[in-house]
Amino acid sequence: MTNLPVNARRIGQCVGFHAAREPDREAAVHGGTRLGYRGLDELTARWAKSLLSAGVARGDRVASLTPPSIEWLAIMLATTEIGAIWTGWHPRYRLPEFRHVTRLAEPSVLIAFRRIHGRDYTGELGTLKSENPSVRRLVLLDERLDEPLDGGVMAPEFLAAGDPVPDRDLDAARGAVGPDDTAVLIFTSGTTGRPKAAMIRHRALLTGAAVQNEHWPMDRPRLLHMMPVNHIAGVGMTGIFGLYVGGTLVFQDRFDPGDLLRRLEAERIDHVLGSPVQFHMMANHPDLAATDLSRLKFITWGGAPMAADLVARLHALPGALRTSFGMTELGLYVTYSEPDADLEALSRTIGKPHPGFDIRVADAAGTIAGPGEQGEIQARGDWLLAGYFRDPEATAAARTADGWFRTGDIVKVWPDGNLEIVGRTKEMYISGGFNIYPREVEIAIEAHPHVGLVAVLGVPDTTFGEVGHAFVEPKPGATLDAAALHDWCRERLANYKAPKRFEIRAELPRLPIGKIDKQALKQELAERSD
Repeated sequence: MTNLPVNARRIGQCVGFHAAREPDREAAVHGGTRLGYRGLDELTARWAKSLLSAGVARGDRVASLTPPSIEWLAIMLATTEIGAIWTGWHPRYRLPEFRHVTRLAEPSVLIAFRRIHGRDYTGELGTLKSENPSVRRLVLLDERLDEPLDGGVMAPEFLAAGDPVPDRDLDAARGAVGPDDTAVLIFTSGTTGRPKAAMIRHRALLTGAAVQNEHWPMDRPRLLHMMPVNHIAGVGMTGIFGLYVGGTLVFQDRFDPGDLLRRLEAERIDHVLGSPVQFHMMANHPDLAATDLSRLKFITWGGAPMAADLVARLHALPGALRTSFGMTELGLYVTYSEPDADLEALSRTIGKPHPGFDIRVADAAGTIAGPGEQGEIQARGDWLLAGYFRDPEATAAARTADGWFRTGDIVKVWPDGNLEIVGRTKEMYISGGFNIYPREVEIAIEAHPHVGLVAVLGVPDTTFGEVGHAFVEPKPGATLDAAALHDWCRERLANYKAPKRFEIRAELPRLPIGKIDKQALKQELAERSD
């Protein structure tokens, strides 16, 4: 097991460690704000005291609705510093999604920007506050609001209420936090389609950062943070990793390839972690040739395979290429490409298991897959998720009888030990780096009054890796329009979950037991692509 620096027991200690040694070194940059490690340490402590003043206790949940930002970073760290559990809502969520995650997590405090990228969340925030008695405080981060929100309090007022809290109370709360305590809830999904909340430990986030630094060694790097902060890549692989190594997190709160290139040059970025679709857009931007990327040391990606031609184009840029495999429930990356990996291995594989982790490729009975054979990636370790929040059945079902966590990802073992993902035991597909769970999308479509049956499948796409293809059978006598169904989904789901293609059928194929025959539909789509 990797040794953790300064005997860290909680993720917030990374900030204090570097604040004591290099207090003025930049920790976070967002827009025109540049915050050193001392400043971040003080801001985190102030938020932590405000949460204590609001009655947040060990194990309580604190939710935030923010893009990648300094506010997110300080709130997340402050929550975990006092033994509470942080969780994040994605700005793309729609009201049904907000309702589900709020009802499940039951946060005692909800901290949010009322407006993000032109979208006004006033209605959703008011609804969540009124419908959920658990939400005792609604804190608004916006600098100025023309109209008050009933039940909401502005952040300066909330922070001021915590100023009288004695340092000894914060120290006592910090001292009670252990590495095996849950730090964050990250929402994922399963075959039921309803998002589950994976309980990720402090240990996982710290261990993951240490292992990343072994594979991507850098001296206090400047990292571009453009990953969603409700995602494990935003929280752990970028956020905690950057703080662990004493680096600087440069936030891009809304992805734009031209802006990405400008930030890479202007901020002298050493490391950028993104999805294949983000790098696809960067590689095809007209400003690429004129951008100075000479500072780049690593270009890394995970979450989806990358097309061979895109790998070749990135290979021509400064910076070493690296790919990895992880997932929410693991809390960290468990495989890494080797420094001398060729372009074929970078494009087709997820690298090799980290030697310090207990990882196997096996079937459900535990039979190990040899070279050239296929099996599921399974993991065992004290860094794994503590379980699914308030879902003991899903927690138990996720492991084999002998205690191995089942990732659901099927890989082929190459003779050299590299692993190539060939499929998934679950129906989840990845579009633009986002995990999409068909059942959740199907539930949204089925709510349409004219929809009878629906089946959503992931299909290959040159830009996004995979996109959703929805087969829809109308109710008897009803008519449906593909464009109207797309609009229906966009009103109820984050836009990346809405299928890109709708195919309306008079009747969908069925199994003898009456269920939709998804295998027949998959075969049909495969034959079309031949």
